[in-house]
Amino acid sequence: MKRKLTKKTKRAIFIYIVILLLLFTIVEVLPKVTDIFETTQVLEPGTLTLSYETKGYFVKTEEIGVAADSGEIEYPVTEGTVVKKGAEVVSVKADSSKDSESTRFSDCMDRLKGYDGLVDSCSASISGVFSLSIDGYENYLTPEKMEKVKRETVESQSYRTTDLKRSSVIKGEPIFKISGDDVWYILCWIDKENVRNYQEGNEVTLQLPDGDVDATVYKVKKDGDDYRVIFFLDVYYKSFAASREEDMKVVASDSSGLIVSNKAIVEKNGKKGVYVKNKNGNYIFKQIKVIATDGKDSVLSDAAFTDENGKQITTVNVYDEVLRHPGNALEEDLKKEANKEKNTKNTEESTEQKEAN
Repeated sequence: MKRKLTKKTKRAIFIYIVILLLLFTIVEVLPKVTDIFETTQVLEPGTLTLSYETKGYFVKTEEIGVAADSGEIEYPVTEGTVVKKGAEVVSVKADSSKDSESTRFSDCMDRLKGYDGLVDSCSASISGVFSLSIDGYENYLTPEKMEKVKRETVESQSYRTTDLKRSSVIKGEPIFKISGDDVWYILCWIDKENVRNYQEGNEVTLQLPDGDVDATVYKVKKDGDDYRVIFFLDVYYKSFAASREEDMKVVASDSSGLIVSNKAIVEKNGKKGVYVKNKNGNYIFKQIKVIATDGKDSVLSDAAFTDENGKQITTVNVYDEVLRHPGNALEEDLKKEANKEKNTKNTEESTEQKEAN
């Protein structure tokens, strides 16, 4: 037998649904509606901190020590220690009874075949950070190859590290790694809308999982639809030796100028601009120069700037009032120009005909 809901219960359910609808309206609908009704924006001076989130791939000069003999191994140096070239970092007591044909490092060593950074030694062949893990890509992400490696290959690897620490080793197995820390790089890809903020030679901050580091933009090169960007570093980073792929935020230096919403920017006849209110209350197109953008807002030059042809362009000024949604104004402008061009052409043709007669 079905149980009927009481009037009190129905009222409670109704109120609950109304509250949910109100919350949805406040969170989802109201901000969009408010933005639509905000028809203009006053240009004011300000500063944008520009950043871009991406994956960073660590590029290092690395050498891997390989056991010259099978035997028992000891580690006199603590992982993460910076060592000098020639310093003994492990010791192996030869013992032929430890010989074996099988090794758990075969996958990594297969990827490292032909790598000239494999050294049969218990000593560091270069100065750098001592570590006890490898990923098998030490020969792939190198300073010599970082400008040529294919993006799809770089992004498709897992970069899982293999722990090298154990009590005994087999001849030919990897036993330690040294990562040169004097100079290293981080490779990433940035889209065409944001790459303008990261020009070669610019100083940036890379926000990484274990802290922020200062870097310099070393190389910017178009790569498909996006841009390959390489950062140069010569600073300490806690997880430097163990890191290969990390989520990071690239923070450019602050840019100052007039702040405008990107929604206010349109392109007319190949030139970017905004519609500015003049003394008569009409909105006219003014060409702009975008200094930098974070994807939501942009920083503009004020008063005047020089375009790519060396021409001086009068542009927006502080406290100018611009249209936030200039689509209709642009459409009307283009129609007027088309009609004007048509009328001019008709007049010229009429004149030519009269002269011919």
